[in-house]
Amino acid sequence: MRAETRWGYKMMLTWVFLAAAMAAAISIGAACLLQSQRRLEGQSGRTDRPYLGQRKTEEAYLAEEAGNGSEDGMALAKETGNGDEDGMAFEEDLADGAFEESLLYEEEYGLEEWDDTEEYEEPVISVQNVTMIFHISTSNASGLKEYLIQRLKHQVSHRELIALDHVDFDVYQGEVVGIIGTNGSGKSTLLRIVSGALRPTAGRVLVDRRKVQLLTLGTGFDMELSARENVYLNGAMIGYSKAFLDSHYQRIVQFAELEGFMEEKVKNFSSGMVSRLGFAIATAGDAAEILILDEVLSVGDEFFRKKSLKRIQEMIHGGSTVLMVSHGMGTILEHCTKVVWIEKGVLQMVGDAAEVCGAYRGMEADKEKEWSEKLG
Repeated sequence: MRAETRWGYKMMLTWVFLAAAMAAAISIGAACLLQSQRRLEGQSGRTDRPYLGQRKTEEAYLAEEAGNGSEDGMALAKETGNGDEDGMAFEEDLADGAFEESLLYEEEYGLEEWDDTEEYEEPVISVQNVTMIFHISTSNASGLKEYLIQRLKHQVSHRELIALDHVDFDVYQGEVVGIIGTNGSGKSTLLRIVSGALRPTAGRVLVDRRKVQLLTLGTGFDMELSARENVYLNGAMIGYSKAFLDSHYQRIVQFAELEGFMEEKVKNFSSGMVSRLGFAIATAGDAAEILILDEVLSVGDEFFRKKSLKRIQEMIHGGSTVLMVSHGMGTILEHCTKVVWIEKGVLQMVGDAAEVCGAYRGMEADKEKEWSEKLG
């Protein structure tokens, strides 16, 4: 017990000594700073200058000199305070010259006057310099054992695939924006980055992902499970609760037109049946504030495609901001207010739907002509 008490006294004395040393160091530093400041004042010949960060305006000095009886200071203070006519005229000339110069600058560079009353609308989705690079293995290993052997022998290499290359565009509230491009151009990759499923290699996407709903078909299906079990599995991955799926289960089955098949394994379904089931699950809930559609309109036969298109139209025109991918130019032109054209990962155009789709069709026509010339 006594040893602990002695140890406590030693620690207390140590802290007291350190505190005293720090206080002495601060006092010495402040004294040195004050002495150096006064030395500088003595060299400059001014003893009324402020010190330790204080500042005085020239008018304050003039007022002090006038108060101390300096005739020159009084004259200067009088001219400054009362507004000498020549000085005022000179200032007016300067102001007029600056205004004329600004007008000439605006005329030369086509600048418009800034309107402070104009409200700036922030984008709902802002894609800023997004780049996505995938590293693809060149190994043809059929299993983990073979891959590890090739790895030890340094026979495994990778190549870079640039899916997106410095893509920039903004989407504003209420817009329906279509993304077009040939296969493999990075359209679906971009949607997954916006939704948060992928992280870009470079750049960033500014969006409130709590308001985002990504509708894509076939993701989250386990082919060994029944259709009924996949409704709950896929719905949970989308974000639906079990209570929601219980209350909407019959509606999903009826919309997918799969009555009598829900206990069958999905691996026995045709591709059209899987697509219908995926679409029915994805669109079971109300539309989110930001809706992302990845090729959900090419579903099933002609009758079901019309039914799915009607459902998508209800979601689009319900006030949501929509970002959609489709290869159907008719669908893009009918529903989109703006179109983003990405070709092989590179942004080509952003603008009016008719203008961008026209340029895209022109590119396709040139490619078809080039291929026909090669084959001919």
